[in-house]
Amino acid sequence: MPKLSQKDDLISSNVSVEYPDFSKAPSHVREKFESLPTKVNFFKMLGHSIGAFIPVIDLTNAIFRDLTISDYHKELMVLMVGAYENVTYEWEQHITIAQVAGVRPDQFVAIAEGRLDDTEAFTERERVLLRFGKSIIQKGKAPGVLFKHTLQHFSVEELSDAIIVIGYYRMIAAHIQTFNISIDAQGDGNWIKG
Repeated sequence: MPKLSQKDDLISSNVSVEYPDFSKAPSHVREKFESLPTKVNFFKMLGHSIGAFIPVIDLTNAIFRDLTISDYHKELMVLMVGAYENVTYEWEQHITIAQVAGVRPDQFVAIAEGRLDDTEAFTERERVLLRFGKSIIQKGKAPGVLFKHTLQHFSVEELSDAIIVIGYYRMIAAHIQTFNISIDAQGDGNWIKG
């Protein structure tokens, strides 16, 4: 493909942003990055946000290790955000992670196709959670009746966690898609708290 002129590059929809050089980052940021057991491309690009880097990494760790909601239900929320936002990176990153958490292939397909009320793929409890998550994504909240119905199946703590997961992955989706971050899917699913 021919290289675009500078004038044509301004009107091209292709985006290419270099990863930051962590050797030039402040020592506390560099040390946090170097301590990461897995340095996915999102974390590398996040280095452009020096002031937010450590808090976002800490939030990531909390989401993977410290939530009340089960890994299985968390991964249903992550996949739903990936499908809704059409973020290949998030979807591919979470295939193995979600499988380790217990998400079945038919559930991946149902989520990808928007069949959140599929009675063969999901239990009543799962369908209620998926409707709750869809409402958060589409309306920014769960209306009172839906919230109370979901509380019949999940604790307040689990639903609070679900909202945090959805918000976090929507933030990541915007970052990934805007910076056009290349996929580096995880192969072992070792991010599950077990």
